[in-house]
Amino acid sequence: MKTAEEKKTRNTKHQKAVLELLKNATKALTADEIREKLADNINKTTVYRMLDRFVEAGKIHFVTGQNGKSFYALCKSCKEEPPKHIHNHLHFQCEICGKVECLPETLKVPQLDNYTIRETQLLLIGTCKRCMNSTN
Repeated sequence: MKTAEEKKTRNTKHQKAVLELLKNATKALTADEIREKLADNINKTTVYRMLDRFVEAGKIHFVTGQNGKSFYALCKSCKEEPPKHIHNHLHFQCEICGKVECLPETLKVPQLDNYTIRETQLLLIGTCKRCMNSTN
């Protein structure tokens, strides 16, 4: 049985690995993809807990894809901290290859009386350039 210190060190190592993986990713990743890419065999529940903490801390964001899965990406251009931290950029999912990516375009999130907006999910679905070129 691992001591609390060993677990803390291992969790910190895994957290750094997940953030590094997302930093270098060219697309948004599912929890399963993150788990598969990690060198250590890490429990799926642990991956979800880490991702939830990173989302709450404003380090990463997610969008729910067409298939209902969550896709996670590192916050690369965010300047505000939670709770003012709202991801208002567009995401795109290719319906052929399934790739989900953050797009640089942003939308103005309205301030609504009697509502507090905590999160936005803006997903465009279509065909990416690579898949369009491969079908021609």
